[in-house]
Amino acid sequence: WRGSADCGSHRVSPPIAMPPHVPDGAPGTPAEYLHAHQRVGNDDKLLFAFIDWLLPHLRLKQAQNTVRWDDFWHLFKSDGTMGWDAFEKFLRWDCKLNARRLFDLLDEQGSGRISSHTVLELRRQYIRIIDCRHLGLDDLKAILLRKYGNLLRAWRLLFDPEQRGRCSHAVYVRGCKEVGFHGDLKCAWSELTDGEIHRPMYIQDLDPAGDRMMSDFTSALKKYYGSPKDGWYAILRAHGAFGKMTPESFERVCSDMGFGAKFARKVFGFLDLDLDRTVSLDEWDFLLLWEKRMGKDDQETSAGGRANVGGPPSRSKNNWQSAVDEGGPGSALEFLVVLTKEEHKEYLARLREFEARGSKPRSATKQTDSMQRSSVRAPAAQLADPWVPLADTCGALEAQSHRLAMSRSRASGSFVLWRP
Repeated sequence: WRGSADCGSHRVSPPIAMPPHVPDGAPGTPAEYLHAHQRVGNDDKLLFAFIDWLLPHLRLKQAQNTVRWDDFWHLFKSDGTMGWDAFEKFLRWDCKLNARRLFDLLDEQGSGRISSHTVLELRRQYIRIIDCRHLGLDDLKAILLRKYGNLLRAWRLLFDPEQRGRCSHAVYVRGCKEVGFHGDLKCAWSELTDGEIHRPMYIQDLDPAGDRMMSDFTSALKKYYGSPKDGWYAILRAHGAFGKMTPESFERVCSDMGFGAKFARKVFGFLDLDLDRTVSLDEWDFLLLWEKRMGKDDQETSAGGRANVGGPPSRSKNNWQSAVDEGGPGSALEFLVVLTKEEHKEYLARLREFEARGSKPRSATKQTDSMQRSSVRAPAAQLADPWVPLADTCGALEAQSHRLAMSRSRASGSFVLWRP
């Protein structure tokens, strides 16, 4: 055994009992021996890092993993001691800590051997410190990040598996116990709800930054594709494979919409629920939470803050009805068609073929001729409103479905008035 006498003058914690004799090779005086074995702050960190290396599941709050601890424990002899050779051989290949310094700190008596009692006491101290550290909301988020990778995945798997967009206090308590959070649940809940402890928790309470990123991504999908669902099918046709989206194709989509690669990787991590590096349609439906929120915001904005109390119910029109009313019966409507690159190439090829012929396609010519012949035979009153044939067809279909439902109800012995 050989001690190091250049540790400086520090407070001794805890007090070290002097051995009955000074081992061979140790500093000659009791003061030098005390200097060699005193523990400072860095020494405690080194000892706790050693226990953390032996038992990583204690800090990470994961499934129990005691493989290293069992291998280390088997090295102790029947008298409960271990020598330097066995200790150094165990730490040689896999541990990057200072083995010599660790052995000196664990050898409290300076006998050249460490005892199992000292290691067990160090393990108990480490467990007490770990339990005391996880108290508030920051510690809860740290546990969730270590176990799930990001807070939005923790939200989907732990607090809101049904994708309702909110989490009650009972579900929150059950989830905290499931991940091993033993801190102050009331304090963390109060921080999450900003003191409004009687309301539920929302996504923006747990991860405000992730909520803003998903909101921006949903807004971009509505801008370029109309809705997240329509965006999924359009993106999948252009970049998908086997009904799923890969990280590379997702980054290209985000780049086309003006987002960076870092943003794309984070959003992809939010959507990839099962960590298989692909996004399916079921995982993509997570964006519907932000679409519903935006729809509510749009309704509040269109209402203008004026309450309709006691008046007739308001009849809101969609974009199609507004375009028809503004343009009139004879006006043209503008459609937006989204094409992939392959479809656009096919469209250009057919367009050049039509221009080379110098005439319209046959289908368009036949349709124009039939419309001209029908306009000669039809009276002017029917041509005033082009939607009349469509309305008549819909009415006939509804009446036919009604008669079919009535006949089925009579055949079954019951009379039910049902309209499709």
